[in-house]
Amino acid sequence: DGKGDVLKTSVKSGEKVLRNVMRENKLELYGLYGKLMNCGGGGSCGTCIVEILEGQELLSQPTSAEKKHLKQKPGTWRLACQTIVGDKSNAGKVVVQRLPQKKK
Repeated sequence: DGKGDVLKTSVKSGEKVLRNVMRENKLELYGLYGKLMNCGGGGSCGTCIVEILEGQELLSQPTSAEKKHLKQKPGTWRLACQTIVGDKSNAGKVVVQRLPQKKK
């Protein structure tokens, strides 16, 4: 929303899951419930929801776990633990909003 802190980082395409990128950069990924109940990146809890504001075409296709947890959510929402940044053949800018459910 332009009001929070902005972090910029670079990753090699196709080598990182978005959840790991955020954790390595010490970005808080989870709300209170997610901190207590997250599945550790297995795609079974649905607590690591992020919104892709820019660069969705640079990410992997949604997995079956994402389709299950996000079936009634906006198409820009993804599970960070299931989303791979790039496919080793592309490059560009991806803008991510953490905790999109808090701003709705």
